[in-house]
Amino acid sequence: MKSIAVSSLLVFFAIFMTGAIDAKALQSLGKANPDTEMIVDLNNPAEPQDIYYSLTGHVYKEGTGEWFEGVTITFSGGIDPVVTNAYGLYSVNVPRGWTGVATPIYCNGNYTFAPSEIFYTNVKKDYFDQDYTGTPAQMFTVSGKFTDYDTGGPISNEEIDLGNGTIITTNEAGEYSIEFVPCTTDTLTPYLEGYNFNPVSRNYQTINYNHIDQDFVGTPNYFGLPPGWEYENTGDVHIISVISSANPNLCGVPLQQGDYIGVFYTDDYGELKCGGAGMWSGTASTAVIAQGDDGTTPEKDGFAYGETFNWKVYRWTADQKEYTAIPDFQCGGFLSCNNKWYLTGLSIVDELIIYNEHFIEIPEGWSGFSSYLTPESQLVTHTMEPILDELVIMQTLTKMYYPGQNINTIGLWKSYYGYKIRVNSDVVLPVMGCPETDTQLSLSTTWNLIPTISQCNVQLTELLAPVSDRIIVVKEIAGNNIYWPEWGISTLQTLLPGKSYMIAVSQNAQITFPDCSPMLKSQNLNAPKIANSTPWNNPALTPSTHNIAIHAKALSDVKEGDFIGAFTKDGYCAGLCEITNLDKNQAIAIFGDDVTTPETDGFMQDDLISFKLYRPSSKKEYKLWVSFDQTLANGNGQFADNGLSVIGELLFDATNIEGLAENRTMIFPNPSTGEFEIVFANNSKHHQADIFSLDGKSVFSSKFIGNIAINLSDLPKGIYVVKIAGGDIVKYEKLILE
Repeated sequence: MKSIAVSSLLVFFAIFMTGAIDAKALQSLGKANPDTEMIVDLNNPAEPQDIYYSLTGHVYKEGTGEWFEGVTITFSGGIDPVVTNAYGLYSVNVPRGWTGVATPIYCNGNYTFAPSEIFYTNVKKDYFDQDYTGTPAQMFTVSGKFTDYDTGGPISNEEIDLGNGTIITTNEAGEYSIEFVPCTTDTLTPYLEGYNFNPVSRNYQTINYNHIDQDFVGTPNYFGLPPGWEYENTGDVHIISVISSANPNLCGVPLQQGDYIGVFYTDDYGELKCGGAGMWSGTASTAVIAQGDDGTTPEKDGFAYGETFNWKVYRWTADQKEYTAIPDFQCGGFLSCNNKWYLTGLSIVDELIIYNEHFIEIPEGWSGFSSYLTPESQLVTHTMEPILDELVIMQTLTKMYYPGQNINTIGLWKSYYGYKIRVNSDVVLPVMGCPETDTQLSLSTTWNLIPTISQCNVQLTELLAPVSDRIIVVKEIAGNNIYWPEWGISTLQTLLPGKSYMIAVSQNAQITFPDCSPMLKSQNLNAPKIANSTPWNNPALTPSTHNIAIHAKALSDVKEGDFIGAFTKDGYCAGLCEITNLDKNQAIAIFGDDVTTPETDGFMQDDLISFKLYRPSSKKEYKLWVSFDQTLANGNGQFADNGLSVIGELLFDATNIEGLAENRTMIFPNPSTGEFEIVFANNSKHHQADIFSLDGKSVFSSKFIGNIAINLSDLPKGIYVVKIAGGDIVKYEKLILE
């Protein structure tokens, strides 16, 4: 069967009428015009193909006449289903001549429809008003019981508003039951004057089965003023209305009926005192009557003219805690909206945001700090403003805020950052915000500076258990405590809220801070700070540390209670540890120089480290020679920031600081450039001098009488060990070649 386009027929007709038939016209016959989709059959020109007709209608809810949204209409014969819109309307196109059936369905068949289906045969026109009416095939119930928390008995025969226009009346047993049509989505939020309920609400999505035991426990909420919120009625007032739509909420959790909202002034002693409060009902505006100072009394017992309101809320039912709040006021007309007290002032609060507060104690000098809150303002300049007068510097691993030098590369506070900080005196930093909800941290290979994302102490072994095979070390910032599992050292056992720590891992890892456990809130299992019982200076605790493990086998000549110190070339003690257990590996943290101070108070990078021992029982000091584990990168006896070393052997002789012993030897000068002498107090005896590098290789050996001059200037710079034997002595001395 040959087909041609409609436009071609018109051409043919025109040619036929004029008699102007030529070859080109004949060639055009039978060719479809690409500008049209309609094709006709020359043998049956009245039957066009690819014509579509629409089927359109509404779906209604039985008995209400309301439009039924979300009903799916399915079609047989390869026609895609459609869904009714908010007006219950649907429309679908079917091809001319289509024969099939349309069937409505909703909520997995939990509705019946009239008609149940519509049949169509050889469709050749549009069909309108193809309507259906839906009826629930069954109803579902939500049922439960209301109980009084104090008495344990039912809340009987009470009319309770569940929100969204749903009001129920409990029976004698406190029971209730609500019937829902299938696939209803609803939230039940009970309200009964005098009660707060737990849970606050229950949410239901597309109900398609019966929900039982949907219980609520009511706590009476006539608590009265919170403790310490008493105030004087002075007669001079500023009236504030916190409207019900203000929705006071603590990081998204709304206040409950019976909670209190108050405003506070500063008294004569600089303390905040309540100057007016009101109880939040949840359904009506709350009036807070702010009292002005009574001028007839000597003490300040209210707000001064123009004094700023300090807002607080008290959550009686939730946790019986006080929180800071920030209001937003309506402005215009006679309304005061600058958050200050005026006589006969009127204010309206249309939003009240409540925040958690974290008070971080930061000691003088260097330390690590963090917060489990995301601050209200994440600008680091805003967050640190309360302690700006004492702040010297705060740092991440790569950025800093150094106000004295007008440097700020940190910019925004990040809750998953740990920080190093130096302050001029002990301070408390108040951080106001909401708890960080993402408590997972990603750790990169080698060193990381991490916060404590928890308001409770965190057990270190529990936190690190999933990645324990990747942990190298965790250490305090500007402190001595360390967790070094390879060497069985765990003076650091808990991470404290408000602190930050350095952690090194062998490969990338992720850790997740556990939920807060109240049992850990007051525990601190870390080793106490070292009490210095030596004549040495207290080391300056700086953020740059080199940690050294002392193997237990090296402590054979050491006594419990002895102190080991690390000293710079200028004789400054830059690290200190007390030996507390001879059967366990010990650790010493030695500190680098603090670049923010003018004096040298620690090691410079690559400085040689000297060691001494002090024995409080005899009040004697001994020089030490140490042998480092050469398999570690920092086993050369030199200071390195974040360095890790292990002492495998420790030797000392009785160089009593009270005077020269008869057999005392002296290497002079030491350090030297390579030329030095070994001088004896008694130089008439035969001696053997052997000099070794730290890896145990002999570099010099000689027998002599008296003193001896030695030249080792051709040897590499570093630390060497001098062994002197003869007569009744065997001594070891450290030799430093510079």
